[in-house]
Amino acid sequence: MTPNEDTIDPERKLSGCLIDICIESRGDVNIYNCTAPSATLPPPRPCDEAFPPLPPAEGACVPLALGAKPKQSRKRKIEKLLANNPVASALAGSFFHLSRRFLDGRPAGNLFEKSVFDLLGSLPLETKGVLSCALGSFDSLSHGDRYGLFGSAISTDPNQPLDEKTLAAAFAAELVGRVGDQVYGARNGVAEERPGRNRFYDQGPTAENFDIQFRICRVDGLRTGEFAPPLNPGDYLPAEIQQHCQPIVVSGQPQLDCKVQQGNCPGNFLADQTCLRVPQVQTGRAVTLEGVNFISVDAKVRITAQASSTIKGEVDAHVVGDLDTPLSENVDGVDKPIRDCRVRDRLTFVVPADLPPGVYSIQIVMPNVTGFANLAGSIVSNTQFIEVIPPPTARFQIASEILYARKETAPVFPGSDEVRVRVSAFPITATLTSLILGEEQRFNSPEYGDVDSGEIRDMTAVLFQQSAPLDGVVIAITGYEIDSDKAYRDQINNFTDAFHQYLKIALEAIARALNKAADLLGVRKLIDLGLAHPVILAIASAVTLGVIAFLALWAPADLIIEDALGLTIMDLVTLTNANLPLPSLSSHTSQQGLRVNVTPLEKIPTQYRERREYVSNEEESRYEITFRYNRVA
Repeated sequence: MTPNEDTIDPERKLSGCLIDICIESRGDVNIYNCTAPSATLPPPRPCDEAFPPLPPAEGACVPLALGAKPKQSRKRKIEKLLANNPVASALAGSFFHLSRRFLDGRPAGNLFEKSVFDLLGSLPLETKGVLSCALGSFDSLSHGDRYGLFGSAISTDPNQPLDEKTLAAAFAAELVGRVGDQVYGARNGVAEERPGRNRFYDQGPTAENFDIQFRICRVDGLRTGEFAPPLNPGDYLPAEIQQHCQPIVVSGQPQLDCKVQQGNCPGNFLADQTCLRVPQVQTGRAVTLEGVNFISVDAKVRITAQASSTIKGEVDAHVVGDLDTPLSENVDGVDKPIRDCRVRDRLTFVVPADLPPGVYSIQIVMPNVTGFANLAGSIVSNTQFIEVIPPPTARFQIASEILYARKETAPVFPGSDEVRVRVSAFPITATLTSLILGEEQRFNSPEYGDVDSGEIRDMTAVLFQQSAPLDGVVIAITGYEIDSDKAYRDQINNFTDAFHQYLKIALEAIARALNKAADLLGVRKLIDLGLAHPVILAIASAVTLGVIAFLALWAPADLIIEDALGLTIMDLVTLTNANLPLPSLSSHTSQQGLRVNVTPLEKIPTQYRERREYVSNEEESRYEITFRYNRVA
């Protein structure tokens, strides 16, 4: 309302900011105050010029801080999650269900619920209010969005307790879906095989056609010499070429001197005698083949010792064909069949546990279901190679070094970025019967205040320290621009801390349930298929999604760093082996739509360093973290 100047206190007139407020809304209200002017300073600007009104972040449960940068709406955050993540989050969904039961005053239905209720009961009253608001935000989602983000495996009925087995089953289903999507290009690819489309043709009894009909295009992601359309030697990435490296010192600086191998190749080679890389594999682990015309689920993989040409046997394969790529395409008005490596038929097989170390050739052997009798009883693919190596016994440490703000968040606004980074690491072991999630190792950074473009902050920390034999490690990394107001910051941090504590309780419960009933929860199938690396990466993605989906529903803080690392022991051996070249530059999109650019920096004996850059188009920001991987034993 407009104040009556005759009734205004003289000191209020001097302040230069005359405001009377009448509030009738029960929702969030943001008030931006002007400070009293100094007698020696010019009159202050009106409040709306000093701090322009900011639209509240729709769906947020914490008011924006004074002078805060504009925040993305909940709707926009949810849209990005749905666009970049095809699998629902069991962890975030379970948290909201348990929060509902706690706020409704329901008694804990089991020891797991009691642990969670004790955690929620210990929260400050203000944080419990945020919890209630967050639950309201969850309930306000459309059915489609809620199902897409959280699925239906976790009940929303407050009368229904949540036990460890139900949570573990939902989490296992999430892993199975993620691995299926990652490895086979189909969410149900782990559980169900399917043949690819028949793209064979009849060459006739005397025709001479050197085009390969049954083609392996990739072995564990590395393109083969039979890739089509054909590649020139310069088109192959350094990681796809066989190289020998040795560390050297130039002007006092360690460097890696690598030479491409030409001639005397351990596997296939190019026209100029450049050797194609032979991927190293462990016994008991899966190898993934991609190609064309994998049209039978009865296909097998023939393994032959390279040194003696002795066939070691044929092993079963798990086939998931490409049903998305059309059989033909129109080129200049003529329909032509698609038989090149745009087709992504996929197959995995497990390297036998009793296979001695050495180089082996592999071929797919498929029954003739082409419809062409002249192609004989079985059809054999082109030959590729793998090198079986002994299981590693090394131990590793992973550390961070610096945080670099190449470009702070935009638009330009009073103040700088206030950043906090959280890292959770879990050792992973897969036995013959179960999947074991080890104890979490956590790093919560200090609050990096007043971060401007071009500034560096020390982020020296050990993120993971291996203390026992394991199969790999999961690392989930998130970083937020949280603004500088203390009350705002405390609410963001307190509630996020509570969710991270819930993650610890939930993952311990999941581990107990998986160890008791792996066969019933779908995990045994993942283990049987030898999919160690995809499973570890899926766990990293699931934990990271749980955090960002949870925060998207209530917090105005904007995500500027997001990463999910899933590394097997073999990955760590390769990264820290100075006899192997640096990995290639790589880039991928995170679940919240950030671009993650990975730049290898250096290798010296037992150590590898890389820079991971996180690019947010929404925030127009570019943040970088430098990581160091050390072999310590």
